Formats: sequence, structure tokens, C-alpha cells
Amino acid sequence: MKSKRFKFIAWAICAVILTFSIAGCSTTSATQPASQSPSAAASDKREITDMLGNKVKIPAKVNKVFCTSPIGTYIVYTLAPNKLLGWNSKMSEDELKYISPKYKNLQVLGGNMGGQNTFNTEAITALSPDIILDFAYNGQTSDMVTELGKQTGIPVVIMDGALKSTAASYRLLGKILGVEDRGNMLADYVQKSLDRTAAMVAKVPADEKVKIYYAESADGLKTDGNDSMHTEVINFVNATNVVTMDTSSSGKGASVSMEQVLKWNPDVILANSRMGGSNFLKTIYSDKTWAGVKAVQNKRIYVPASLPFGWFDRPPCIARVMGVEWLAAKLYPEYVKVDLKSDVKNFYKTFYGVEITDAQAESLINS
Repeated sequence: MKSKRFKFIAWAICAVILTFSIAGCSTTSATQPASQSPSAAASDKREITDMLGNKVKIPAKVNKVFCTSPIGTYIVYTLAPNKLLGWNSKMSEDELKYISPKYKNLQVLGGNMGGQNTFNTEAITALSPDIILDFAYNGQTSDMVTELGKQTGIPVVIMDGALKSTAASYRLLGKILGVEDRGNMLADYVQKSLDRTAAMVAKVPADEKVKIYYAESADGLKTDGNDSMHTEVINFVNATNVVTMDTSSSGKGASVSMEQVLKWNPDVILANSRMGGSNFLKTIYSDKTWAGVKAVQNKRIYVPASLPFGWFDRPPCIARVMGVEWLAAKLYPEYVKVDLKSDVKNFYKTFYGVEITDAQAESLINS
């Protein structure tokens, strides 16, 4: 009898121990997550190849982007504005009229512009961007941007800033930012628009090509040559940039003399409103030193639109797609047959998400 009672007590004790062991295991699994497997950790990242051929590991999902210059900022704004951390510089009231209300008050973060760095590394790090987006020209990148990537540990993705690469930039960025459909749609728009204009200006005979001088200061004596990203639109529309000297090392335009301008004797002068062009236009026709220039004599001085972003330059951004059509129509109206007003309204709706009036479109065209 005692033996049976002992066996029963022993069995009961074992049962209790087993019960607590099971409960303990359950509690442990519920409160302490299993360590992440290498394959799961790897799934948080993906490798992409940027437009300079660099293999870059980025988050599987990119939600926050810091762009080092307005070139990148403006393309991300047109593609996925909700992923944009901020603007590179403060926008004017006139510029903000064409910006969606939701993004008018984005913080100003600075950037790498005109060879100068205005961003704060600590401030950028505190925002925890998923990627840093930079645009290069002719494969040249800024040492400051490279250093920013090293200091922060944030992956740097570099795109090609050339006008001809705009569509490809949209396609790749669409994949990177998880908005592939919109990226492809905007890329198709860009390519179709550029191809259409290129086909029309290709018909311009060599002896009818217009000679252009690009003025980037209030006195008109700063410019960029045909080796610069700032004058790509001139070459694209089958015109001739009279400035053949090397200006690639200058971030804010190279200085030239009045004697050189008179010798070049351009048919057309383009004046950049962000670089003193508006003041240049106010005085040029009464300035005797410019009176001998053909463009002045024929009153062919144009100021490309700059709202909200520059159609021609400063920065050389997505708005150049509209600027290409505008300049081609200005220079070669007999060859370039387009409905500029309709195209401007469509461009602003498609890329900026704003409906503009006929009057606004006409003001941009004739600015």
C-alpha cells in the first residue's frame, strides 16, 4: 500500500514539474523573440546599381530621401513628394504658387549647389534618410557628397544629370522609391516630348542654325560654354552656343569680356532670371556697349521661365523638358509646330500636380 502511495506521489511531482516546464517554455517564447535569421536580415536590404555603375545596398523600402541638390529634389518632388525630406533652399512666394499646399512648408536642408556646401551633416543624420540622392554630370561627383555618405553611413545613390538621361532617371528612381508605375509614366512622357522636339529641329539646315549667348549675371558678362551641363538645352535644340572656351570648372559661370561678346555677335541672348537676368534685360537695350550685338539690334533677348523650377538652367532640372520645346519654338517657329500653351498646362498638371490657367501658361511662355 505504501509502495503504491509513494509511486502516486512521485508521479504527481513529475507531473507538476512537467507542467511548469511547459509553461516556462511558453512564456519564454512569448516574451523573447527568436533571433533574426541571416536570410530575414538580408531581406531588409536590396542591392541596386546606380547610374554610375555603383552597387549600392539600400533599404528594401525607401521612405525618406535627402537630395544633395535641387536637381534631385525636383525630380523626387514630381515622382514621390511624400518621400522628400525637404527643399535645398527657401522658395519664393512666386515659386510656391505652383507647389502643392502639402509640401510648401517642407524644411530647408541646404545642399551642394554651385560648388558650395550648405547642408549640415548632423542635421541630415538626425533625419535618418534611407538614402542620399545625388546627380552627377559626365561621371563627376562631389567630394563633399562622398564624405557625407562616409560620415553618416547612409547609402549614396548617384544618378546621371544629363538631359538625355532624364527618362532613365525616372525609371530607376521609380523602382528605388517603390513607385515604378509613375516612374515609367513620367519617363514615357519625357522621352516622347524630347524625341518629338528633336525630330523637328533636326530639319533645320546648318546655315539656319541660331547662334546663342547665355548671360548669367546682371552685366551679362558671365556665361557657360558648350562643355557645361548648364547649356545642354542649346545643343539639344540644334542651336550653336557661341562660347567654345572651357568653362566646366566654374560653378557660377565664367567671366568674359565685352570684346569677346562683340566678336561672337550672337543672334539670340538667353538671360537667366536667377542670375541677374531680369536686371540685365531692363538695361540691355539702352546700354550703348551692347548696341553692336545682333541679338540686341533685333530684340531677341529671352528670359526662360523659372517657376517653380527653371526651364533652361539653374538648376538644370526636370523643367528643361518643357524648356526644350519652348526654346525650339522660339528659335525655329517655321520648323517647330506645337501648341505651347496646351503643352505647358499639361506638363504642370502631370509633373507638379497643379492646374494652371491659360493666363499663367502664357505668362510662363512669354516671361
